[in-house]
Amino acid sequence: MLTFNLKKEWFDKIKSGEKTHEYREVKPYWTKRLTKALAVSEDELNSFKVTSDTVIRFVKGYTKEFVSGRLYSICIRNGLYTDLKVDTDVYDIEFELFSNQ
Repeated sequence: MLTFNLKKEWFDKIKSGEKTHEYREVKPYWTKRLTKALAVSEDELNSFKVTSDTVIRFVKGYTKEFVSGRLYSICIRNGLYTDLKVDTDVYDIEFELFSNQ
């Protein structure tokens, strides 16, 4: 299971369904976390399409409040037009929350 700690603003947007993509800069830390959690190589991660139910969890800060969902795909794109607003590569992590939340 992948777990992401988020600021309240982003957590609330995800919980409301407004945000369905999470972005993280392509750096060794995130590459290692993603490849380990998904049991794929770095090359496979660059265009990862989920074939089974991979669970993803979003936690509000460091509280106990969280929402969970299903991971759909991961791809790499330029972060300039994402909520990160950085001109570098980012992981675009697409997901859908479970409906019972």
